[in-house]
Amino acid sequence: MKSSPAFERTAKSFERTGETVVTTVVSVRRRMDIAMLRWQARMDSPVWDRCLPWITAVVLATFLALLALARSQDLGIGYQIGHYLQAADLMDRGFEPVVNDLGHNLFADQGAWIFWPIAWALQVLPVAGTLLLLQSVALAVGVVPIWRIARGPANLRIGAAAALMAAYSMHPSVHNLNLAGFHPEALALPALMAAYLAAQRGRWRLVAVLVLLVVTTRSDLGLAVAALGLLLVGEEEKTTGWSLATFGLTWFLIMSFVVQPMVGDGDYAHLDAFARYGTGVLGITVGMLGDPLGLVGDLFGRDGFDKVVLLLAPVLFLPLVRPRYLVPVLPLLALYLVADVPDGGFGNPQQDVATLAFVFIAATYALMRIGTPGVSRVLVDRRMLTVLVLTALVFFVRDAESSPYEEPWNWGRRSAVDAARVSTSVLIGDDARVIVSPEVYPLVADRDEARVLRPTQGFLPGLDWPDRFDVVVVDVESMGWTASEARMFESRLIL
Repeated sequence: MKSSPAFERTAKSFERTGETVVTTVVSVRRRMDIAMLRWQARMDSPVWDRCLPWITAVVLATFLALLALARSQDLGIGYQIGHYLQAADLMDRGFEPVVNDLGHNLFADQGAWIFWPIAWALQVLPVAGTLLLLQSVALAVGVVPIWRIARGPANLRIGAAAALMAAYSMHPSVHNLNLAGFHPEALALPALMAAYLAAQRGRWRLVAVLVLLVVTTRSDLGLAVAALGLLLVGEEEKTTGWSLATFGLTWFLIMSFVVQPMVGDGDYAHLDAFARYGTGVLGITVGMLGDPLGLVGDLFGRDGFDKVVLLLAPVLFLPLVRPRYLVPVLPLLALYLVADVPDGGFGNPQQDVATLAFVFIAATYALMRIGTPGVSRVLVDRRMLTVLVLTALVFFVRDAESSPYEEPWNWGRRSAVDAARVSTSVLIGDDARVIVSPEVYPLVADRDEARVLRPTQGFLPGLDWPDRFDVVVVDVESMGWTASEARMFESRLIL
């Protein structure tokens, strides 16, 4: 059957239209590729190599600091900052920094000796704002060693290095740690990555300084230093690697089981976190070895699974492409996963510091492995980098405490309840012994006796409270009590 001339003309018209569309799409993609190559060529210079990571760090530090200060203004910052406020106040007045809410000396808790010089500087600076600003800057500076590793040992082009910086800048653990009060471990994140970079360049004195900074932020980060040493052993730096591994492990053992107990009450400060395995260090060790199935169950439980996904998924699981850069830190990650540590509302992001450093080191070398060697640099497919950035953005929106769903643009504005909390804190005498809700704790922590009343403690006050406390500050919104529970608390307190 012969087709009509009109039908043939229509078919040819559609064919020409399709060819035009395809040609246009190909032309647009080609122009985009050419523009991208020109942009990278202009920026692939020593000047941009030096300046771009620091410019990014300044922008990120400003963003993180504004978020943290705004959250502090509306009393939404993690209450743990109050521990350091009380310790700084006590040290300023010449007393031992025994934090009532912890029940022991601040340095017995995590061995954060770096806080000693920080507390000295806080004598002439606003305490809360300075701590939050210091933490935000430390987290932001992490983009610099990531860039240097990507452009140096990994030999990546500008686009891949920038994608890694973007992924770090949006990682939920970074943003959650920024808002979870103050944690000295934040200072260790850039230092750990910078120590690896310095080792690659053979700058061993700088490695020693950075490693010392890492272990003085938290004693169990000695295991992270040991992991760094093992990583260097795998890269044929055996002498330095084994030295770091020995130093890190020794620091952890001596600080955790000798020095911190001496400063505290004589025992390892975190026995309660492993109480389900036994009592005492020896009993806990025997309990773990005697119940391997229970240990494995705790290790691979839902909470542990969620934590591992949160660490790896925002970087597209790239570290699994180069697992040897991740394996050395797994024992420390396992220790954190089996520890039953109370969640302050942010998922304990301070425990992510060591693993996060190794995750980004591994991700950098994963892109190097996936990429194609070019004339002078390793080329990574633009689509891969686009997916990496989009994945980081998705998990930032989904899991970060500063996600757009949390409406951070409204932070810093105090509600009527917040105003009442602040007004109440002003009325409390400086010498009063207080127990308060988490939101109020940072406002009144700079005194001899201050404790946090947590929602998990129930709604019945202790019978000894009249002898222990002068002031109780609590609100139903913070504690999540019903009206009847609030009345019962009040009646019990009056009695």
